[in-house]
This record gives sequence, C-alpha cells and structure tokens, in this order.
Amino acid sequence: MSDHDDLEFNSDDDDLATFTFQGAARQGDQDEPRPFDLADVPASVEAEDALPQSDIFECLFMSQDNSRPAGRTWEQTKVQPISLSTLARTFKKGDKATAINLLHRRSVLRLDDDFYYPSDDEMLAWDASQHFLDFCLVVGGSVGLHALLPNKVVDHTFSIALNLCLPTRLFRPKFGKLGFDPTGCMMALGTGPSSELWLAFCPRENLEDIDIANDVSLLSERQHGDTRLSSSHFRMAVMFLAYALSKNPSLSIYVMHHYGTDDDLAAWRIKDVSNIYSQGTWNLRLNDLQALHNTIASDWDDWVAAAPRSWKHDGWLLSRAPIAVSCRYGQNQPIAAANDRTHAIEAKNWHAERSYANIRYVSVAIATDITYVLSMFLGVSSSLLPAQTLTPCIDRCTRVKRWSEVPNDEIIQTHGVVYDSPDPDIREEVDLDDLPHRDPLTRRENNVYDEDGRRIPRLHGKTRRNSKPCGLLVNLETISELFSSYIPDHGDMTMDQDAYAGEEDSLPSVSVFPQAFLRTMGHIQCDAVLPHFAPFISDIRHATSRRPRTVNLDDDQPLPDEYDLFGDAVDGINGVPPVVIPSACQFYNEISHRIRPSAALHDVQQGRITSALAGAYGNAATKITHNTRVRECTMSLPHQRYDNKIGLDDVPRALRLENIYIIQCDSIKPEKRNGMSARSCFYFFLLPQTFFHSGRF
Repeated sequence: MSDHDDLEFNSDDDDLATFTFQGAARQGDQDEPRPFDLADVPASVEAEDALPQSDIFECLFMSQDNSRPAGRTWEQTKVQPISLSTLARTFKKGDKATAINLLHRRSVLRLDDDFYYPSDDEMLAWDASQHFLDFCLVVGGSVGLHALLPNKVVDHTFSIALNLCLPTRLFRPKFGKLGFDPTGCMMALGTGPSSELWLAFCPRENLEDIDIANDVSLLSERQHGDTRLSSSHFRMAVMFLAYALSKNPSLSIYVMHHYGTDDDLAAWRIKDVSNIYSQGTWNLRLNDLQALHNTIASDWDDWVAAAPRSWKHDGWLLSRAPIAVSCRYGQNQPIAAANDRTHAIEAKNWHAERSYANIRYVSVAIATDITYVLSMFLGVSSSLLPAQTLTPCIDRCTRVKRWSEVPNDEIIQTHGVVYDSPDPDIREEVDLDDLPHRDPLTRRENNVYDEDGRRIPRLHGKTRRNSKPCGLLVNLETISELFSSYIPDHGDMTMDQDAYAGEEDSLPSVSVFPQAFLRTMGHIQCDAVLPHFAPFISDIRHATSRRPRTVNLDDDQPLPDEYDLFGDAVDGINGVPPVVIPSACQFYNEISHRIRPSAALHDVQQGRITSALAGAYGNAATKITHNTRVRECTMSLPHQRYDNKIGLDDVPRALRLENIYIIQCDSIKPEKRNGMSARSCFYFFLLPQTFFHSGRF
C-alpha cells in the first residue's frame, strides 16, 4: 500500500516509546521516567494541517535572499516520458550508467500497451471468492472484562499475558467505535489470543446512557487526544488491579495497603506495598480471568468509595468505570470459505470467542481479494464497476485463452432451480435453454443465481498452464465514478429507500495514493463504503434490528423484560439506532503485505543509500549507525531486497477491497445476538458481506 500511515489497519506499536509523566513516582516504580524515543512523535505536537511541501520547496528554491534563482529549478525542468519496458531493460542489463543518468532527468513513467488490459476486456475473468478478517475491535457494554472473556465454561488452552508495565503504550486503532472519548483513559493490559487487551476507564454517563455513547464520534474522525493514563491515574488503576488479583487464592499476589502508605501518590512506591511488579507478566488462565472479571464488576464502586479523598479531587476516579476492549489488526485471517460445513465451524468459533450479550460495539474490516483469475470464472460481474475503474498493470498478465460454456444440464443437476436475480422478493425462475450464456450485444455473461442468492458461473476460462493472475491497481482518474450516487443499471439490483437510514447525506472524502510513479494508478481510501452496498446494508438492518416497544408504567413498577431501552429514538430504522454502520473503505494491492510489515518499514522508502553515503550522525567516535547502514547496503541494496520479496511465482497481487463496518450490538434482536445459531452475528453480518463481494448481487 501507500506509505501513508492511514492506509494501515495494523498498529505499529512500539512498547519502548516512552513519555515522562508529571508527578512520576520514585525509582523502582513501573511508571518512572524512561529514555525518550525520538522516533515517537507525541500526539501534542502532531499537526493535521502541516505546511504543504510545495510551499516549503518554493521558499527554499525561489525566495533565497530575495534574489532570482541562479539556474533552472526542478519544477522548471522539462518532463520527459520513459516507458516501463525501457526501465526493465536497464535493470536486466545492469546498466548502472543509464540508471544514474535518469536521475538527472524529470521523467514520467508510461506503461507500454502490452503491459495492461482494460478492465472490460471480455477475455479477463474476475474472482472475489477469497475473504479475510483484517481488523476487529470489540468494546464491552458494562463494568468488567466482557470483551476479553471467551464464551466457554472450561478451556485448558486459554491464557492471557497480563502486563502492567505498559503505561506509555498508545491506543492506536484508527477506525471503529468505542462509544466514549479515549483521551486519557486507555490502559494496556497485555496480550491475549491474537489480540491486544485494554482496560478503558469509560465515563459513567456513556456507560449508562446508550444515546450518549452512540453520539460519540468515530475513531476515524480523530477528535481525541493522547489516550494514555496520567501517571497518577495509572498508579490508581494498578493498585485496583493488584487488589482484585490479590483476592484470587490461586495467584501469589498480595497487597499490604490497598491505597498505599500515604495519600500523596508520589510519597511511596507500588513495590513497597505489593508484589504485582515482582514479574513482568502474569499468565492468567480462564478461571483466573473470570475471577478478575467478577471482582472488578462487584468491587469497583466500593473500592472507589473507600479511596482517599485526595485521589478523587479531580473527579476522574468518581466519574469513571472500567470496561474491557479487545483489538486485533493485520491478522489477514481467511473467513467465509465456500462451503456450508466450514461456515458451521466458523460460526462455532465466533460463538466460543465471547458472549455478545454484554458487548456494545464490534468493529470489523472485511477484506476481499479481487483478482483476474485465469483458470476459472467465479466472481463479481464487471458490470458492477464503472468502465476503466479497475486497471491491471505492471505485473505479468495472461488473458483467458478461450471461454467454454458450462452445459445447462450440468447446472440444473448441481443446483436444481436457478433464478434471474439474487433478490428473493423479485426473482423469477429461469429456463436456461431460453437464456443464452452471453448477451449478444455486450458479450457479457447472463448471470443466474441459486436458491441462496449466489451467482452460478456459466462460463469457464481455458488458460495456459502456470498462468498467473494480473496485478490490479485503481485508475485514479475515474475514481469519482465509483463513489457517485448509485443507480442500478439492470434488474438484479433494487434500490431500497431505507438503504442509508441513519446516515448523513454528505459527499464521501476520497484520498488517492499513486503507486510506482504511475501518477494516475494506485490505492485509495474513503470515509464511506461504495454506494453499491446500500441495498445489502438495508437488508441486514431490516433482518436484524430489534423493534422498540413502549409501555406505560407507574414510577414504582418494574420494567418488563420486553421493554426496549431505546424508547422513542429516531435514528436508524424502526426507531432503533442502526445495527450496521458502514464506516470506511480502502482499495490497495495485496502485495503490500508481502513487501513490508508496515508503511514505515518499506525497504525502498527509508533512504538507506542516502544515509550510508552521507553518514550524517551525531556519534562521530564510533559511527555505529552509519556503519550499520553501510554494511546493509554492502550486503544488498534496498531495491535488491525488494526484488527478492516479489520474485516468488505465487506472490499475492490481487486488488484488495477492505470495508470497515461497525455493529451496534444493542440494536440487534436478542435471539440473533450470538455467534453460532442460524440467527447469529456470523450468519447475518459476515456471510452476507462476503456473499455480496463474491457476486451475490
């Protein structure tokens, strides 16, 4: 992907990135001052409206000493086109002189005609059958560790690594919803099964009033500040956790003084009153975590009430309550395989991972690989996309040699009844003998669908052996067409007026990131999902949203079980806040996962050769850093390491569409608020999304 950090869903956490808090404890405490890491830019000095580089360059080159420039500037240099085939020949021949001379020219890269195909080429086949979970943020809805607890009575394989030595770790997810402002209230707890674990000290009003929580801005709006606890608040949190853990007879943790030896937090050390820091991490089993959860839920209010008055003078302790937050990102985990047996196993996994009864928000990124598959046709119809929007480029591409028609008898024998639409409300049964495989005018395949709404391929592509998928990038010149208001161009797509219920009517903001010096081709990121998903989102909302019920009660009457907490809320549909919120999306080539672990670690974008040549480092005596750079470049140059990474025959090169959705669990019907049954979160959210990506509509 681009070197822009916002294209990364994964968190680049640096456990050693430190910050010295005011009022830090004396030597021996875990929140004592540590060396400052210059690579970690504090949020307080970050700027979203930084001075444009163009203004800086103009100041440097055009306005020095109020004089005219002595020679031509780079901007005044004539732009000369150079073909990709020319660069390829230079690289293969090892022509260093020509490569150096190119640096003296201002060049624009041009693709040779035989290096790409138009996206509507009838000899190219689409596939969108592979789906991945690339991000998952789970927020508890009540005091305790609900987001961390698995939905199991016993599991001998389960454990988490509790680590209270992370006061400086930032909460970095850039997408999703918490339901509260994370500024100054996020405490890292360690790691669990493929997850980061957090304890959030949520404002009580956000926890008790669902309307307040729902009105809080999304993380993508970036309205929050530094998420770390202050030094004093961190010490309070550690003392409470030490107290809660000390009540577990299976653990060797003790607390001699629940609130320290003095009301002044700076007058004593945590190590003086507890052995919570006698080891870096504590491995908690399932029963240990359950015991900790029970103590937090039952004892928090009493512990706060008994705390010293000086601990409460700023109001933070009295106004907060601890809830758990779990975050997974960048795991690239395959999901929604194409058979019912696997679906059942996945649903059981989602059900066992946690109980959703006390979960408030689940934010997920569903990624789909869009490829030109040259062996068979299994995917999204290109009619869903504007012409020339998706452009294959740069990689080795092979078109389908020829198409073969799947016999109608074979389709009927496999699927039984087939339909002309995936929508059960409007579809009609199709006689395949009366419907040709291709439209005679457009030459596009006439789509048919099975009982579940999945598209049935009627054409198979014949290819040469060992042919490879094409590399895909987005045509940035026509990207506005993709996010323009969607009007169905064929009968398979019906537009529901409630598709955008609860959403603001505003134009999406699209950021583009050109790749490989191509200028007009690359990656994109948008603060909305494609409008093509509107009918699908509407269907999910109608199928899963609980309905409000109003009752007239006297003040002394208890609320009946069926009473709906949302009352007369007007957001979403049926008077209930929307079950699903489409938050954002991005398109990027999957090869990004292969070439670097994060945007900051791209070999060819770190300036290693320049730093090796310059040697501009402060430590002149040993020049350790400079020698390291020289040694790295002597062994292999950055572009050589990059070439080695992409040299594999099966290197991923699909275009990845990643949609971020927020599921508001309090809006879901109770019988569907689980992970396993046929009326579950998995079957009503993840599978429909992947079906749509795979050509369900």
